[in-house]
Formats: sequence, C-alpha cells, structure tokens
Amino acid sequence: MTSTSHDREVQMAIIQSEIEASPLLTDPVEVLSETCSLVKDFANNSLIFPKVLSLFAPDNDDRYSGIRYARRDGNCFFRCAVFGLLEALLRDRALAAKYVEQAKDLHTRLLKDYGEFVEDFCDAAISAIAKIEAGICTTSEELYAMTNSRDFEYALYFYRYAVSNYIRSHKDDFLPFVMGLNYENVDDFCRAEIDAVSSESDHMQVVAFAKCFNVCIVVEYLDGSVGTRTTRHSFAGASSDANDATCVVLTLLYRPGHYDLLYK
Repeated sequence: MTSTSHDREVQMAIIQSEIEASPLLTDPVEVLSETCSLVKDFANNSLIFPKVLSLFAPDNDDRYSGIRYARRDGNCFFRCAVFGLLEALLRDRALAAKYVEQAKDLHTRLLKDYGEFVEDFCDAAISAIAKIEAGICTTSEELYAMTNSRDFEYALYFYRYAVSNYIRSHKDDFLPFVMGLNYENVDDFCRAEIDAVSSESDHMQVVAFAKCFNVCIVVEYLDGSVGTRTTRHSFAGASSDANDATCVVLTLLYRPGHYDLLYK
C-alpha cells in the first residue's frame, strides 16, 4: 500500500469515527441566530452565507426559529422526515390513529414485497406511532428519547422500504426520472438508491415520501444559485395541500448531500 493510499484510509477512518460519534438527531432544537452552528459552518462561504442568514432574518415573513441537525450517515432525510412526522402526530392523536392503520397496511404490503425479514422493521415503526396514539409518548422530549436509539433505526428501514414500494407501485410516474439517472428500470433504482442501507436521498425519495405518507414537505435549498435567499421547493402528498392548515408540513434544510430539520 502506498503512503498516499494509507493516508487516505486513515483520513476516511477518522471521518467515519466522527460521524458515528455525532448524535442521530440533535437535542434540544438549536435557535437560529448569528452564533448558531449553521452560521459558523458557512461563515467563509460568501455565496451561501447570505442565504443562511436569510433563514432567520427579521424581514423574512417565512423565517425559521430553530434547527435540529441530523447525523451525516446517509439516513439524514429519512431521520428528519420521520421525526418531523411523529412530532406532528403528538399534536393530533386522532391523526396518529390513522397513521397506525396505514402503517399496518404497509406492513402487509411489505411482507408480500420483501418477506419476513422486514417484520422487525415494521413492528418498530408501528410501535412508535401506537405509543403516540395511546398517549404513552406525549412530548417532543419523550419522542426524542424514543427515537434517538439504535433500536429505532429499524423503523427507518420501514420508511425506506415503504417509499421503495410506493415508487415501484407507481412505476410509470417515476420511470422517466429513473432513466435520467442512468438506471434501466425502477427496480434497479430502488435497490441501489433506497433499499441499500445508508444510501443518500434526493428528489425522488422526497417526492415519494410525501406521496406515500400524505404529507407536505418543504425543502429550503442552500445552493450556489444567484441570490441572497434559499431556493424553496414544496412537495405535496397524495391528497395534501401545503396551504391547507390541517396538512402535516415537514420543513427540511438541504445542503449538498445532507438534510436537517427546520422549525418555524
């Protein structure tokens, strides 16, 4: 092994160690301000820094108040989206009951799709929602304690497989996008980009999650486009509208390769 290769492996090992040492999702919610971690991360990026400041600027009517940072392990989108969804259900136990039934229906479909090995993943996801419906988990603090564990990682696989199942059940809707990513078919895309543990999420996963779980997902993009504001994209659920006050709205911050969870 060359010295350069060895140095690269050592560097990658250090990075991986730092990732594994970071929390799955930070707690408490960090207040967005000029001293927050996000601002510090982009302090030397003249193109993106103004966009970061715009997220909480007083003259921004849609400004945000806080952020949770997700671990950079490829599961950041699902971790943020799932926590945001469950947090919304804390405020509406009747809606939580509907999601319990949906999760049970997905359980049946995923068993047919993947086989018995998904049983534990489904049980973990259903159990979490059922605890909210039953009033066992009633606060964000209790939800954080329940979800910030290795055991709850099983539930993330349930959501991954549910999204994969949704895309494969609506192949005609997604095939043009899949082919644009150099995959010959939807099944190959799902195996490589969704089913694979820690595979990163992009536009299609966000669209499918919103449709599958009937939520509105708003993504604020920190990108290199011209301007001093983030680029906002909204993804509606199967029967949801971001302007509907009863719609569950999840708001995420995207920077290249990573998602975090935003709060109004």
